[in-house]
Amino acid sequence: MKRGIRTVGRLLLLILAVALIGVPVLSDHARGEQKAADQGSENTVIQDVSTREPYFYSMANKWEHDNVPAGAQEIRIEARSFSRKSDDAEVSVGSYQGEDNVLLWSKPKGWVEYEVNAEKEGIYEIETEYFPYIQADGGHRQSVMMSVQINGDFPFREAHSIALERQFAEAGAEKYDDAGNQLRSLIREETSWKTTSFRDSEGAYSQPLLWHLNKGKNTIRIESVREPVAVKSFRLQAKAALPAYEDVKKLYPDVSANGNKNVIAIEGEQFSYKNSSSIQTTYDRSPLTEPESLDLVRYNTIGGTGWNKGGQAITWEFEAPKDGVYHLTLRAKQSLHKNLSVFRNIYIDGKIPFQEMKNVQFPYSSDWKGITLENPDGKPYEFYFTKGKHSIKMESTYEPYVPIILQIDQISKELRDIARELRIATGNSNDPYRVWNIDKDIPGMKERLDTMKTQFAQLTDQMLAINKVTDNVSQIFKTSAKDLEDLLKDPNEIPYSQLTIGTLQEKIEMQRKDLMDTPFQIDRIFVSEPKAKLPRMESNFFEKSWNMVETTFYSFTNKNQLDQQSDDELNIWMFKGRDYVDELQQLANEQFTPEHGIKVRINLIQSADLIVLGKAAGILPDIAIGVPSGSIFDYALRDAIYDFSKFPDSQQLINKFHPGIMQPYRYNGGIYGIPETNNFNIMFYRKDILQQLGLTVPQTWDDVYKMLPTLLQNEANFYVPPDNYSFFFFQKGVELYTKDGLSSALSEPQAFEAFKQWTDLFNVFGLERQVNSFYQQFRDGTLPIGIGDFNTYMQLLVAAPEIMNEWAIAPIPGTKQSDGTIARWAAGGAPTANVLFNDTPTEKRDLAWEFMKWYMSDDIQTEFGLNLEQYRGETFRWNSANVQAFANMPWKQEDLDVILKQWQWIKEYPNVPGGYMTNREIGFAWNKVAIDQENPRIALEQAVKEINREMKRKQQEFNYIDAEGHVLKKLDIETISEPWKGVNLIDR
Repeated sequence: MKRGIRTVGRLLLLILAVALIGVPVLSDHARGEQKAADQGSENTVIQDVSTREPYFYSMANKWEHDNVPAGAQEIRIEARSFSRKSDDAEVSVGSYQGEDNVLLWSKPKGWVEYEVNAEKEGIYEIETEYFPYIQADGGHRQSVMMSVQINGDFPFREAHSIALERQFAEAGAEKYDDAGNQLRSLIREETSWKTTSFRDSEGAYSQPLLWHLNKGKNTIRIESVREPVAVKSFRLQAKAALPAYEDVKKLYPDVSANGNKNVIAIEGEQFSYKNSSSIQTTYDRSPLTEPESLDLVRYNTIGGTGWNKGGQAITWEFEAPKDGVYHLTLRAKQSLHKNLSVFRNIYIDGKIPFQEMKNVQFPYSSDWKGITLENPDGKPYEFYFTKGKHSIKMESTYEPYVPIILQIDQISKELRDIARELRIATGNSNDPYRVWNIDKDIPGMKERLDTMKTQFAQLTDQMLAINKVTDNVSQIFKTSAKDLEDLLKDPNEIPYSQLTIGTLQEKIEMQRKDLMDTPFQIDRIFVSEPKAKLPRMESNFFEKSWNMVETTFYSFTNKNQLDQQSDDELNIWMFKGRDYVDELQQLANEQFTPEHGIKVRINLIQSADLIVLGKAAGILPDIAIGVPSGSIFDYALRDAIYDFSKFPDSQQLINKFHPGIMQPYRYNGGIYGIPETNNFNIMFYRKDILQQLGLTVPQTWDDVYKMLPTLLQNEANFYVPPDNYSFFFFQKGVELYTKDGLSSALSEPQAFEAFKQWTDLFNVFGLERQVNSFYQQFRDGTLPIGIGDFNTYMQLLVAAPEIMNEWAIAPIPGTKQSDGTIARWAAGGAPTANVLFNDTPTEKRDLAWEFMKWYMSDDIQTEFGLNLEQYRGETFRWNSANVQAFANMPWKQEDLDVILKQWQWIKEYPNVPGGYMTNREIGFAWNKVAIDQENPRIALEQAVKEINREMKRKQQEFNYIDAEGHVLKKLDIETISEPWKGVNLIDR
């Protein structure tokens, strides 16, 4: 009875939501009139929560259009002299790094305000003198992040995240491994007081952001978002004008020419400073790249995929032999985006010397090229250097693409609106018997799509104007216009084209990322006098051919062959990138080998498929690290890997991990994998939008149902990954298999209840079935709350600085139990694990086990993870399955508390022979119910039938049952029913 009442209540809430938002779709003009009419009603709460401040680009154009003058005075503000501060701002006045009476912002939270009097209305730059806290004082290697409000408002989106950069240099001499391969150098932070203007954290713009002050009193609020910092002052000043090249050239001293033809060659990898630890030196085996890196690794270039974000900069220093003018030439490669240009700002001695060095374009090139900085007529620019030390800085930017990115955002939002309105109009189902009259049923839809088709054509032309050739992005715009043209040929079919609309949105959002991605690789920089002869930079056909022969030959040399494995060393395969391998090899050389007296050889392996090939060839290593978890059960089933539980002290290591994480590695009473990394599901929410809508963070699924009508009527929604059913099944106590592991347990009544709850979210409560990018829509505000994983967290942390202070995380919604507690079970588990092979000789097995315990220990996992992040950037944040090591990474404390609270409730799917069919068939069942509107009970019963059929087939193959179906042996599936208390034992 109570269940029926709750169901009716939920349906009434949904009907209310549909009634509020399910009005006919209006044209732009009609919608404006309707909005104006609604403003007089006190009951109107509908608002577009995704609406945010304009971009700086738009505001700057508006100020120019309105003839707002440049600032008329210079205003200096002592940082210590704030007029107000928030209660949570941990600020004081004191001394730091040689400066007295400075503002000490010891924790990145809260705000301070300053009152400024402007003699006239005007546009200003804001400059600050600051010192990021060093690591000993609680700082990390991330840039400082602040937000700025002027007179109570953020003037543009970029004001939410202002980046104050750090600087890094290489530390110590070059290092090499035993084989002679160069190891990547460590870095040190260059600590000093720095002066810089406020710029956007994404590096979209080549020059500082501008701020509009009214005549008279103005309030500037500075909020700390990330990293502790000491601040000495702020200074407001008029926008600095950037002169043209011809004007600058006129100011060069008249230096008489002589016969000198000096060429200064700067190796790209021998940089002086970089402002991001993510920028990495790389090795390149091409002919003419110096120093040579054929048989051995030599880090002989810099950049590529590690130098691809706006604002990332590299500085090189050099000595000019005499006063005079010089040309700048690069040996560089830009080959990762077909026909798409990238851009760099060129600084000389800390400043962009003239207009033409802003947004310098580097077209696509499939190979290394010699690129001289020159004007459109091919005449090299001249740079005047006095005798002595100078610097060249190159900073990545994507400013020429900003207008296109803004249009992509607008079109993407319009496509989301159209998709939502089509769902409302069709009742979220495809009725084959309904005949649509698009002009009458959804007025304005044809016109909106036709306008969008024109916009795509215009974007195609804009891209062609920038890149001069057809690139992948412009091709997508062109095909999107064609898709819309085909759609408009039969307008009455538009209501059935929601998948096409969703695909269009996904395609154009991917182009946004491509336009912001700016990889560029440098081998050498040449500073040369005008008449100097430069070395050849482009290899010919014969050099390329011979280089191919050489690299192929060296790939077969003994030092690179996996079959040359010595019994006197531990042979380890690691399925990760070069940086991970080098870091672990160095730790093993410094700590494991001296203690245990055996050399460790770690091989970089690209594909887990090599395990099968290695088994066939008889060249398996002793240990494999980072093996994808999904394949480990198959290895155990085929007796290829060793049971860790056979070691007498195995339980000490196994107890470090959540029993729920261990589920995939259990087979036949043994443990066949040690989890290496961990994933987790948590709930992300936009604090600003929930507050705006008067909503609180939900604790249970019932709370989610209650908030959905408010979200829906405000053009927002809640996100649940459509392919993750673990929340509902596990929270209701549903097991996937029977205790003996021989059949599916999804025929139980509670399994049907969980399945229906899952599909009702999309069928009854209106959650989106297809979401192209939760990250992007969370960032935009159209999905202000939802469930994501570790990758989502890192994406938001690294790539969404403009909302850094506006989102938070919470445990996922749970199901209230009879005792009043809330069960929050969810799959997450370990994406990668470590295995020990049965082929490992008995005499080396104990040493291999010692290495496994050493590698997964608290201390080594912590050092491994901290080194990765400190020297290679926060994108290398190590998500160790060792909970203590995980807690030791540089998390925000409030985020760590949430993650560990959810960690208690991790529960992975167990494995059984034929169990791969479970995910597949449950996914098919969801499609039948959520998309084809079939009966959920019938769909689940069909899935169970197919799962059992495949399981029996595999049970016969592996002798669990005979041909007549008689049981020969059983599995013992462990049941996880209590949250893990091990989380409470760690040191935070």
